[in-house]
Amino acid sequence: MKRLGMLAGCAVFLLGLAGCGQQSGKISSRPQLESKEAKENVFPKFLVGVWKADKYNWAFKFEKDGSILRLEHMLAGKVKIEEEGVYTEGPDEGTFAVFIMGPCETRYDAKSRRLSVKVTLDKFLMRLPVGDLEGWAEDYFDGPVSKDGKTWTVDWREYGWLEDATPPDPNVIEANPERLIFSKLDPAQIKKEK
Repeated sequence: MKRLGMLAGCAVFLLGLAGCGQQSGKISSRPQLESKEAKENVFPKFLVGVWKADKYNWAFKFEKDGSILRLEHMLAGKVKIEEEGVYTEGPDEGTFAVFIMGPCETRYDAKSRRLSVKVTLDKFLMRLPVGDLEGWAEDYFDGPVSKDGKTWTVDWREYGWLEDATPPDPNVIEANPERLIFSKLDPAQIKKEK
C-alpha cells in the first residue's frame, strides 16, 4: 500500500496543498488507555506535546488526556480533527482535493511503554486533470517510547482502499511495516516550523 501512499502523495503534491480546513462538526478522539492509566484516566505528562516522524511528514499533537486534536497527515497535510476535513484547490482549473477525517485513537500501556495510534481517513477525493482518485485509509502506528521519553519507534501499517481497485492484502501489510522514528519537539522547534 506504500504505492497507494506514494501515488496519492504525488497527486497531493501536484495539487499544491496550501488549503484551509472546512468546518463541519466535531468528532470524538478520546484515547483508549490501558493498565493503571486507564483506571485513573491519566495520560503520561511526558507524552503530551508534538511528536514528528523522521519521514513521510507525519506528526501528532497529544493533548493532556491523550487525545489527538491536531495532526499532520501524509496526504491531507495539517489537520484540525474538530474540523473533520481539509479542502484544497489544485493548480489546474477544476482540480481539488478533499480529505474527510475520522477519529484518531490513542492507546498507551505504561508497563511496556508501548504507544499505539490509529488514524482514520474516512474518505479522500482528488480530482486531477486525468481523472479522480477516491478512497479511504487507516494508518496504524505502534511501538515503544524510549526510556528518556524523547523518541517513539513505531511500526507503521498503512491500509488504503481505492474505489474500483483490488483491496489491500492484510497479510502483506502486516508482514511489511514501515519503521518510523518520532521525536518529541520542544516548543521552540514548533514555533520555528510555523
